[in-house]
Amino acid sequence: NIPFLLKKPGVHVYTAEELCYCIREHTFLMDEEVVCKELADWLGEECGLPELADTLHTMLKKNVTTEEFLTEVLVYTGYYPREEIRRLSRFLKSSSARSEYENRKDIGDYLAGNGKYELAMEQYRRLLADVSGDAAFSARVLHNMGCVCCRLFLFERAAELFYRAYEAGGEQENLIRYLAAKRLSLDEKGYLAFMATQPKACYEASMELEKRVQQVACKWEESIQNRQLEAVRQEITSHPQEAGRVWEDAAQQMKESFLTMMREN
Repeated sequence: NIPFLLKKPGVHVYTAEELCYCIREHTFLMDEEVVCKELADWLGEECGLPELADTLHTMLKKNVTTEEFLTEVLVYTGYYPREEIRRLSRFLKSSSARSEYENRKDIGDYLAGNGKYELAMEQYRRLLADVSGDAAFSARVLHNMGCVCCRLFLFERAAELFYRAYEAGGEQENLIRYLAAKRLSLDEKGYLAFMATQPKACYEASMELEKRVQQVACKWEESIQNRQLEAVRQEITSHPQEAGRVWEDAAQQMKESFLTMMREN
């Protein structure tokens, strides 16, 4: 079969079932772009669904919404239970009612969540330029840009973005994240010197940050992963010549633990 390209998620689908799967997994990326003759033709010609294609062509003449168009595809194929189709339909309807900026931010969030950091940052930058007059929304975008930079270990840049988010929205959480990023970008002496020059608001935020750091440290000390790592350290100390094998065994154990946890959840 010739595949159909869903441009927003960047996915080629080869069957009607794959199309339904992508509608569910990338619902918020579905917009008027998929309401097109090309998709209807592809379903008729490549998927052997001429009746569905005829219905969609008729709907296109009536200028139907994205929700109506894609719901027809989901209902006709029956790939998901009725209740799930109703849920997806409601989501598609609410997405169409949201602002263009909210939908564009969702796309950036999706890209960031899937490790496509450069594309996410480019999406956020374009969005930020278009919403410069909306301080509260700009703060949300700047915050997410800061989170992406943290994932890339660009802590100094992340600090700048979190502080801009704090200036735009005034939320204490962004000030705390600003200080966290600064803490990661500096050594202990440099961070203490930096804090000595900051206003009272930063000092109060730093107390909350240190409280959270201590809580995370305590959780780590009590965690299974920490005990496993400590056991690995001790075995390597006792048998340094077998370090490679020890690390491989430890990695396998952690993988099995993770898979067990996923199955239980």
